[in-house]
Amino acid sequence: MVLLEEWEPGATAVTVWDLEMTSRPDPEPRREPRLEAQLMTAERPAPELSRFFYQTVGSRWYWTDRLSWSDSQWMAWVDRPEHHLVTCWSDGVPAGYFELEAQAPSTVELAYFGLTPGFIGHGLGGWLLTTAIDMAWDMSGTERMWLHTCSLDGPQALSNYKARGFAIVGERIEWRRL
Repeated sequence: MVLLEEWEPGATAVTVWDLEMTSRPDPEPRREPRLEAQLMTAERPAPELSRFFYQTVGSRWYWTDRLSWSDSQWMAWVDRPEHHLVTCWSDGVPAGYFELEAQAPSTVELAYFGLTPGFIGHGLGGWLLTTAIDMAWDMSGTERMWLHTCSLDGPQALSNYKARGFAIVGERIEWRRL
């Protein structure tokens, strides 16, 4: 996928939304996923794991920005104290993940989030997103959490984010060659 500066023949209009929350959402009863799931936090830099989830989760949604990254670029992304990789597993196989990035001052970005194709529609998305939000707000000094998503994302993505307390703070159209 290529970001274009303006429309050209064959271009696709993509709506991009910037979302944020500036206070921890009120706790709500957590719905457990319909499948048994375990979370694992990467306790050491794992560039190959981050790359695997980026490719596996993002392939349906046109995540292409990092496909050409070298091993050293992936290592630079994950080998920082600001980076947090949490993976979700079910029945011994990868089900989803999220990556948080602590940013100054007092901000956490939900940099990547999603499910592997076989686990969409089993109640994991809301549960995993709530877990990511809780983890971000548990980080010392968090005053803002943000993310961006777009119209190429999963059909429930925007409503999932909004249902958990994110508000749209920006919207724009970008032209992409898919």
